[in-house]
Amino acid sequence: MLTEHTNAKIRSHAVACLSYFVPINANALYLHIDTFIACLFKRASDEEPQVRRHVCQALVLLLASRPDKLLPELGNVAEYMLFSTKDKNEVVALEACEFWLTFAEDPELAQYLHPLLPRVAPVLLDCMIYSDDDLLWLEGDEEDDAAVPDKESDIKPRHYGGKSHGFEREDDTQVTSDAPKRPVGAYGDEQLDGDDDDFEDEMDDDDFADEMSTEWNLRKCAAAALDVLAVRFSTDLLNVMLEPLKNKLWNSDWLQRESAILALGAMAEGDA
Repeated sequence: MLTEHTNAKIRSHAVACLSYFVPINANALYLHIDTFIACLFKRASDEEPQVRRHVCQALVLLLASRPDKLLPELGNVAEYMLFSTKDKNEVVALEACEFWLTFAEDPELAQYLHPLLPRVAPVLLDCMIYSDDDLLWLEGDEEDDAAVPDKESDIKPRHYGGKSHGFEREDDTQVTSDAPKRPVGAYGDEQLDGDDDDFEDEMDDDDFADEMSTEWNLRKCAAAALDVLAVRFSTDLLNVMLEPLKNKLWNSDWLQRESAILALGAMAEGDA
């Protein structure tokens, strides 16, 4: 099988191609779905991040389309997704975090998710800390602009709610900027070749800031998942989160404190 090819890119594309058949309920795949799931488990520890990314993505799609096939192995799947949500590669972590958002959004799966709250919620909280890329964007936004009128996008309230999953990766926020979009290749992979220099040249600072502020990332996904969990489990989630929130709110690191404040905002609707 191509999922076991020696070339990591081919393995990645093979898993991605198979995943495309999940949301369309392709009978050809479902006839061999057990073999497909076994293939995903085999590639779960692949050394190539892009392969692990597509494994996580496939498991998210399976949870949304055929949860009955994952529930018998939910213990192992949950352990893997918790581990992957903490992956050093943020693309992998984001795909894994989508699993918890998808899980939380399905009311029929609440009874299976509830016992996992003590482990899932603190991991989501840790994911809400600003990443290095976020900090670079914030540093670039710190210049004194008191005399410059705010744009509508600057003052519009931000809400990290649910979003569509799988292969529909468009943000809820519609970007009206004419900034050129980064070229995207097959399976959603960005093309990081020599043309990327031209792309950077075409973008000015405002375009870059707009793109960064609306980009769906790990921090936003974790906040959205916590938001849905709060609505779904209310007091039970709050009881789980009290100690982790207390530790972060009193932490000397402002990044830890800020993530706790964001979490409180995300949970406000469910615990109101």
